[in-house]
Amino acid sequence: MPTLRHLAHLPAPLAAEVAAWAAFRLGPRAAVRPHERELHETARRVTLGHRRPAANRGRPVDVAVYTWGGPGAPAVLLVHGWQSRAAFFAPLIADLVGAGRRVVAYDAPGHGDSGGTRRTLADDVAIIHRLSAAEAEGWEGVVGHSAGVLAAGVALADGAPARRFAGLAGISSAHAINDGFFEFTGTPRRLRERYDDVVRRRRFPDEPDLYERYDLTRRPVPATIPALFVHDAADRRVPHRQSELLLGAHAGSAELVTTTGLGHNRIVRDGAVRRRTVEHVTAARTSGAETATEAAETAWTVNAGNLP
Repeated sequence: MPTLRHLAHLPAPLAAEVAAWAAFRLGPRAAVRPHERELHETARRVTLGHRRPAANRGRPVDVAVYTWGGPGAPAVLLVHGWQSRAAFFAPLIADLVGAGRRVVAYDAPGHGDSGGTRRTLADDVAIIHRLSAAEAEGWEGVVGHSAGVLAAGVALADGAPARRFAGLAGISSAHAINDGFFEFTGTPRRLRERYDDVVRRRRFPDEPDLYERYDLTRRPVPATIPALFVHDAADRRVPHRQSELLLGAHAGSAELVTTTGLGHNRIVRDGAVRRRTVEHVTAARTSGAETATEAAETAWTVNAGNLP
């Protein structure tokens, strides 16, 4: 994304509108990469009709939903990040299917094979609720990456049923997303209040409490859903501090694993991280007290490729 420092020379109301437009511009869609192709093509695929929020004039878009694994197996939901797609999880999907699980994932609006040109957190949360309603037994686990962690966590905080939650290189709040956008693009800080107002009005007109609702530090995932957060110490896209905030908000029901040398995207493909994630979401049920005790004692730091 190009720098937006030049907005300092525009009138503040116009500059805030331009910045908000740029923040939701998706850019080129991620393609299915060669090592993802075989698994992508073996998916059972359906199309979900998703009606957009009022900010997008309520226009419906087709959302591509993929399923792998036995129809009767416990289900795990995967939620991808910005400018990504379901196939990005290919190695993890293979691991979960190999562990006897059924995996469900979707391409968010404006991503992959889904329709639309815009994506908001409201889109993802609504889609997750639609998919959750079709799971009579609820999700055995929900796994998100990057902004997908926030969307999935908000849906779980809303009451979407799941037994376990894993967030890889996650973002803690919508406010943090906007902080990152301003820093990455050099958008003048004086525009922040106007920018937030534009985002509320144009992208989330039905949600006046935008920055409370989409904030896992204020509305955490229920403590009955043990959480695993994995983040690389040198992540340049989403600072490690984000998962530290997530851990703090889920004290007693979460653990944080810190890797080194994986960055923002490779963390999803790393074999050791994948094993740890599969172990977490497929772990045997424990009582709430046992889970809280375990979680409180297992916030630890390791080197990539050396996870137990």
